[in-house]
Amino acid sequence: MDIDLTRLRHVVAIARTRSFSRAAEDLHITQPALSRSIAGFEQRVGLRLFDRDRSGVTPTAMGRLVIAEAERVLRAARDLDHNLRLYARGAGGDLAIGIGPLLAMLLPTFARRLLQAQPGVHLRASVRTPEFLVQELMEDRIELIFGNSWSIRALPDLDITRIGSVDLAFLVRTGHPLADAPRLTVADLARYPQASAAGTSLGGLMDGTGTFTCDNYHILRELVLESDCVWLASPTVLHTDIAEGRLLALDVDDFRGIESEVAVVRRRGRTLSPAAVELTRQLTAMLAKGE
Repeated sequence: MDIDLTRLRHVVAIARTRSFSRAAEDLHITQPALSRSIAGFEQRVGLRLFDRDRSGVTPTAMGRLVIAEAERVLRAARDLDHNLRLYARGAGGDLAIGIGPLLAMLLPTFARRLLQAQPGVHLRASVRTPEFLVQELMEDRIELIFGNSWSIRALPDLDITRIGSVDLAFLVRTGHPLADAPRLTVADLARYPQASAAGTSLGGLMDGTGTFTCDNYHILRELVLESDCVWLASPTVLHTDIAEGRLLALDVDDFRGIESEVAVVRRRGRTLSPAAVELTRQLTAMLAKGE
């Protein structure tokens, strides 16, 4: 049986006013039209919703249950209408994203920009490596992934679009024993522990070097600032720490620079919400400007 929202509004208005005449006035319809609407509804559902006597209108026991459900449905309909209007303007709604560890340091910046542009958006971010985020994507727990896509390109049902890249270099804290070395090789770096967001040796460092592996770049940053760890990371992402003298990018003779692709990953055939489109646009612009 199709549910008529207009008749549900009629039911709720009578329950609120306890009067057919006052409810008709609030609804801007005639009292006979309202009476016909309720009689038709009662006939369709096979239930009497209201008892009518000289003292007024009183919901029946079953009527109270219908009224409660009608109020819930009407609230949901209002919420849907509100959200659709916001979605159409790109001004609201829920946006759940996954983001790879390399870009996690940028998350506060582009989240701030999105919330400034669209203050009604409810943004939720999950920071993990893309291969772990794919399951959340395929189960519709997140709408899209930002990160390096090399490990998931062979997976079906994914739409992967490159939106930029970041260069990687070896970073250490200012004052690190390697900071003032005139010339460096990868072998020199291998004497110090690695800080890494991946579970493998990076950049040619020997496997025997101690490592700290973590998907949280903020924790990695704190570790590198407080230890002699060597970190293969993005100077672009960490440009503020470098500019303010907390971190230093090492010049290593036998290390070829690495360009790490940044892609947006979504389920094939899915249309992105306006908020997701705006977030993708902002991140693409940030990467293009090297912010």
